[in-house]
Amino acid sequence: MPAWGNTDNHNQKPKFDAEREVRQVVSLSTANTTTAGNTVVTLVYNDGAQNNVANVGVAIGQYVYFSTGQAGNGTPGFFASNNTVAAINGNNVTLTVGTFNTTAPGTVIGFDKGITYNSNKTSEVNYNADTVLVTPTRLANAVFSGTYLSANLANSGGAAAHTGWVKTTTGTGGRAGRVQTEVLVALANPVAANTLSGNTSNSGTYFAGV
Repeated sequence: MPAWGNTDNHNQKPKFDAEREVRQVVSLSTANTTTAGNTVVTLVYNDGAQNNVANVGVAIGQYVYFSTGQAGNGTPGFFASNNTVAAINGNNVTLTVGTFNTTAPGTVIGFDKGITYNSNKTSEVNYNADTVLVTPTRLANAVFSGTYLSANLANSGGAAAHTGWVKTTTGTGGRAGRVQTEVLVALANPVAANTLSGNTSNSGTYFAGV
């Protein structure tokens, strides 16, 4: 699996620690064959003979990832899956999305929980929201001052950011309005699905320039 993608899809963001949305709790194997479309999977585990996967860390609401791509389109340990745990009954787990095809015994399923950041620290709350794909078509536009982040305000002596995956940070307090950019992955030919970059967490603004 690549460490990043060339388009502005959410799950193609760079897989950096600061971009993580989830962390893995436990990985377990299926105990038997799961027919296509089934949402209930039986797992193999050892919790001291109490017969409940909840005792080894599985919980309702956790994100689910199949090792064979049967269900769940996120990235384990980084991005949230589209499949979650709906219910737990002993060693059976009910999923919100059924398997796409029949799943063999021994299939590994990972369970991740969402990362909760300290809401009192702006730097933590903004970890996931401020990385955007900058392309040549997403040009800075001063007319939208206060709405779009101009690359002319970037660090490195005001030099414009390179095209690629860029993390933006807007200053607060005495540095209010000052924008810094950090190129995480430089790309020569990034592909944008729309003209404007994704919304950042900096007061509802956008990054809009190279």
